[in-house]
Amino acid sequence: MHTPITLAHATIQPGARLNLPWNRDFNALVFVLSGRGSVGPVAHPIHQGQLAVLGPGDRITVSAQASQDSHRPAMEVLLLGGTPIREPVFQYGPFVMNSKSDIATAIDDFNAGRFGTIPPGALRPAPVSRPPVP
Repeated sequence: MHTPITLAHATIQPGARLNLPWNRDFNALVFVLSGRGSVGPVAHPIHQGQLAVLGPGDRITVSAQASQDSHRPAMEVLLLGGTPIREPVFQYGPFVMNSKSDIATAIDDFNAGRFGTIPPGALRPAPVSRPPVP
């Protein structure tokens, strides 16, 4: 099944405002990667690590406070949204499925090793090639 989504990363300079048109049929989320400011038509305060779930509308507005931390000179946000799929959601531990029976099947598959394996050494950092020093 194809579900249309929108994902955008934005850098908002201190004191600036981002005002984007948004598909009215999409959900809308704003996650703050760094900095602080406000979100929405009522300028609800938001800061690093927080997620705002916006109600229906055709615009997303995010404003950066005029002063930001010196080590984070601008506000960084992720804008996320998509067509609601309206499916049931069941969660247990790290598993998220559509039903309790799907969760039980996923746990059985995990315990039986059917999720696959990661080969030894596959998670080692790749070597960095450096140009020769003249």
